[in-house]
Amino acid sequence: MNTAAEVERWMKDARGSLASAERAFQVGDFRIATQQAQLCTELSAKAVIAHFAEPAWRHDPGKQLLALVDECQRTQRLDEQPRQNLVRLADDADEVAPWHGWSTYGREQDGVQVAAVDLCTHDVASDLLTRARRSLQAAILFAEQVVKPK
Repeated sequence: MNTAAEVERWMKDARGSLASAERAFQVGDFRIATQQAQLCTELSAKAVIAHFAEPAWRHDPGKQLLALVDECQRTQRLDEQPRQNLVRLADDADEVAPWHGWSTYGREQDGVQVAAVDLCTHDVASDLLTRARRSLQAAILFAEQVVKPK
């Protein structure tokens, strides 16, 4: 398996998701912005994971990423800043994971089923976009510092 090619494949989809999220946010489609921002964060984490292992087919890759970062820290020694970026990426990936389903199917709140379009507000989409941008940047830096030099 060519890990550099796999990392780039995942990052290409992450970039596309971020671009879709940004466009949707600009026109006020906060449900689509939320969905695509969540997906960008997930795909960014999976891009990093792909350097080490096959990403699990789940929407919450944070735990898998953290385990790989810990293993890498023991065997190869990541510099502190890239390690911190990846830990934050893992946290963001787990934090936004529920929005994969919520932005599609809605969710129950206080005993009432709330539509996805009502859950995905400006503030939610803005928060997930911030995390998506940060996540993609962490994956890009990881690829530049760890994947491509080899």
